[in-house]
Amino acid sequence: MRSQNDLAAQASELMRNGKFHDAELIWRQLEVKYPKNVSVHNALGFTLAQEGQLASATAEYRKSLALDPHQTDVSLNLGLAEFKQGHFAAAVPAFEAVTKARPEDQRAVLLLGMSHYGLHSYAKATPYLQKAIASDPSNLELRNTLAQNCLWAKQYDCAMDEFKSILAANPDAVQAHMLFAQALDATDKTPEAIQELEEAARLSPREPVLHFELGYLYYKQRDPDKAKQEFELEIKNNPGYAQSYLYLGDIALHSNDNAAAEPLLKKAVELQDESRLVYLDLGSIYADQSRNQEAVAALKHAIALDPAQPDAHYRLARLYSAIGEKDKAAQEFARTKQLHSEKEDSLIEKVSGGGLPPN
Repeated sequence: MRSQNDLAAQASELMRNGKFHDAELIWRQLEVKYPKNVSVHNALGFTLAQEGQLASATAEYRKSLALDPHQTDVSLNLGLAEFKQGHFAAAVPAFEAVTKARPEDQRAVLLLGMSHYGLHSYAKATPYLQKAIASDPSNLELRNTLAQNCLWAKQYDCAMDEFKSILAANPDAVQAHMLFAQALDATDKTPEAIQELEEAARLSPREPVLHFELGYLYYKQRDPDKAKQEFELEIKNNPGYAQSYLYLGDIALHSNDNAAAEPLLKKAVELQDESRLVYLDLGSIYADQSRNQEAVAALKHAIALDPAQPDAHYRLARLYSAIGEKDKAAQEFARTKQLHSEKEDSLIEKVSGGGLPPN
């Protein structure tokens, strides 16, 4: 026992002096001699964590907790080690054990919320992040995280409240204006969303994606001239942003200017080959030019990207009818009737690549 105590004291002194590698060697000796000693596993885990050996540290913490599950500090250390490795699913039960034993532990509450956030479990993250904000209301970075979390959880009232708080503290926060606009548009307040983006554009006219967002809202509002101006500004500031070319091409197509539309749409495909609308529009252009096989291929591609939208089925049906493939045309017309009318995407769905982050 004296030998154990002496070695433990020596290792602890080395740790206090930052000599973690030397301390690790001693704790490993003690672990071999005393494999069921909870304190030794804890100390070795902590030492390994200080050395950056997080996977090994978690193994030691788990050995300790297997011997005695009621160690709140060890659960916290385990959760931290897992969190730092990006193992959010493994961190959640560790932090839950801490918050159950110590509900007032704000660090554990925050880390539990951030673990759910890291897992894209946004609805689960909200109450923990709200509790963390209540204990630190001036933390704008955390408030911004909560606001985005609520936005992605489709908890729009929560998101808008948080963005309002951020903008009250910092009216020049461009990203907050942009995200607030997404929340407003998602609740059918598109004119108010446009106002937020116009203010953001005044503050930071070269902000990436800002002019696309504003252009898309004008496009939704059936104002192609203003939309075109914004998409062109986005290309000037951010020439690699595919969706600006796509919607400029779509506007040109609906203005009966296929010659202008086709190169814009092809540029969009070159930059990002995953948009249903670009293939729908290219299919229409090819059909108008009697490039029937290319048109069929483009429209089939549009359907493959989103089979639930009726417009590509309808255009393909008309094309099949025009080229004499009556059975195929009948199938596509029947499919069109089964589908509901296309729902226009919200701004948040558009800028997140066609959908919200996964739940």
